[in-house]
Amino acid sequence: MKPFSFLFLLALVFSPAGFANDAQEKVIFTRAFADEAYGYYHAQILSRILELTPEFGAAVAEPHPQPMPQARQIMKLQSGEAQVMWSATSAEREKQLLTVRFPLLQGLAGYRVLVIHKFKQGNYPADVTESRLQSYFGVQGADWPDLTVLKHNGYKVEGLPWSLWFANMFIAVEKGLVDYFPRNVIEVSDDLERHADKSVKLEDNVLLRYPSYEYFFVSPKHPELVKRLYTGLLRMLDNGELTSYFNKHNNHRRAMELATQDTRTIFELANPGITQTFKNPLWSQNPAPMRAYVEARLKE
Repeated sequence: MKPFSFLFLLALVFSPAGFANDAQEKVIFTRAFADEAYGYYHAQILSRILELTPEFGAAVAEPHPQPMPQARQIMKLQSGEAQVMWSATSAEREKQLLTVRFPLLQGLAGYRVLVIHKFKQGNYPADVTESRLQSYFGVQGADWPDLTVLKHNGYKVEGLPWSLWFANMFIAVEKGLVDYFPRNVIEVSDDLERHADKSVKLEDNVLLRYPSYEYFFVSPKHPELVKRLYTGLLRMLDNGELTSYFNKHNNHRRAMELATQDTRTIFELANPGITQTFKNPLWSQNPAPMRAYVEARLKE
């Protein structure tokens, strides 16, 4: 029995499956909510990048076990407890973490529609002026870069702390504590479905637009991941998978519809916290400009 046991153990340790599992690195990403639906697209992209870049080593993406607000996510990356997060960029954020400058949401993070009380559409007529909007009170996440953008442009906006599915923001709108909650066009449809029990609605006439890009951010303790992410993104652009993944999601298709509605009045805002803008961030329609940009980053 002893020789058989030794041979069995030897075969187990050195079998391809056993070796692969031991060799696989875990790339831990942070997230705001534990629900699989939140950030599913970003997690898919991250996982596929790791699969498409085996020359950097075997790796698998895994979520951090605890959901957390953005400020705490940044701390986890700075400490090295996690390696990757995604969020809208800002100059401050790019000082804190390593940045993979590729607009994962094609710039749609900067297209904001308003969630309002369902009986208050009359406050937002088709000819509403910006000065009128600036007289109302809005709400954003306390640690979101968008809060700074809106305040910089003369909007009265307060920041609220993280809560499950942003419930405190929707409750504030419903109870009349604030007038509106700006949400990006990608997230708003799912948000309203989750909060269908509340007296809130999508406002019909207004679109706020400013340069805003959602990037992958990398822990300063894992700089090798930056090149790997750029490499994988380039490969996904070239093989069409990035566009395919983006278009799979109903909320992305609805976002494109909202962003291009010609019935909305568009108010252009400046973003003082952004370090770089892209002339053509819509890579699903024309991948060439972003492809050239990523190639340039890989040659640095």
